[in-house]
Amino acid sequence: MNQSQEKYVTQSTEPIAFILGIYPTSNLGAVRNLGRCGVPTVVLDLKKNQAAFYSKYAKGFICPHPKYEEKSYIDFIMSLGVKLHEKGVLIPTGDTELLALLKHRSQLEPYFHFTMSSYDKVNLFLNKKLFYQYLQKQDIPHAKTFFPCDENEVKGICGDISYPCIIKPVYPTYFRLDFHTKLFLVSSPQQLIALYKKISAKHHEVMLQEIIPGEAETMFGFNTYYDHAGTAHGMFMYQRIREWPLGFGNGCYIQRVEVPILEHLTTSLIRKIGFYGIVDAEFKRDPRDGLYKFIEINPRVWMQNSFPSRFGCNLPYIAYLDAINKPLPKESLPPKNDSVKWVYFLEDIQSVRAQIKKGSILLRTLLPAYSLKNEYALFSWDDPLPFFILGCQSVSTVFSHLLGPTESS
Repeated sequence: MNQSQEKYVTQSTEPIAFILGIYPTSNLGAVRNLGRCGVPTVVLDLKKNQAAFYSKYAKGFICPHPKYEEKSYIDFIMSLGVKLHEKGVLIPTGDTELLALLKHRSQLEPYFHFTMSSYDKVNLFLNKKLFYQYLQKQDIPHAKTFFPCDENEVKGICGDISYPCIIKPVYPTYFRLDFHTKLFLVSSPQQLIALYKKISAKHHEVMLQEIIPGEAETMFGFNTYYDHAGTAHGMFMYQRIREWPLGFGNGCYIQRVEVPILEHLTTSLIRKIGFYGIVDAEFKRDPRDGLYKFIEINPRVWMQNSFPSRFGCNLPYIAYLDAINKPLPKESLPPKNDSVKWVYFLEDIQSVRAQIKKGSILLRTLLPAYSLKNEYALFSWDDPLPFFILGCQSVSTVFSHLLGPTESS
């Protein structure tokens, strides 16, 4: 920690928000959401090229790895905590960081406020096996899912699942660190068994799951902050228009929608569990029966968190205020400007290229899609430097994707 960083931490008289995670749009969105409300903000990441490090709304601190150096990671956060004038507020944007913080909650709580429930309740969402087993027990709509314990059980399931199917991990973040993907697409029983062996060798527990049919437009999301009483604040719903990678990626071009059943399904589940905190619930509308089926719930800040704020739903700020026991903003009807989209341009141009090659999108339809009034994941008129820094870092990668094969998974 240099002199400027130490001064920032020690002399702030307001509770500092600590943003923890590695995904650029999640961190940058949270930083801007908080900074525009006057909240002093610190970003912790492994490398200094994190886009949020260059935001005018935050100070960037390099920290140890939250999984591979967990003790050093917690020790580093503690070293910041003991210097604070007021207890800080921890706002994780990634599952790895979230799990590390919650495992050491009792150690950190003297110095930091937490913005989410206990480890056991959060882990019910992060551990996908526990999550889908809970959905099954509660008879809540979701994709047909199997939980094999060994290779023999996988062989027994081979005839009970339709192909293609997917094999996905219980803990996606840890899985991604080893395989650089969040799941594998499986086209045959032989491939399923081979992939299970490969994944088991790395000691990952997995699930086998049917694929609900439908393109990006069948994916929906519900965002809100639940307080300790289970009351939702700042409710927001969205629909994907495009995603990257195609098929099983993240939404890179999304729009606001109103689908009340999403709030009903999520709130009913949250209140049964007794969870509080930020929620990003993802659903897929199954064309076979018309039901909205749970895909996952992220119990933390997520990648498109800047989008709801355009409609009066600043969820990181709501979570921050609730953590320090300050009154929450009064609910107001969001402006009816549904033409505004959220765009992660670096990924969307790859999605567009792949779809043009498939013939599923026309080039001439794209220019109106990139309106200046949209909410862009990286660019902001009041905070432009992160966009230019990340753009310079990413230009070679983007061009290699654009000029290379359009493999999307």
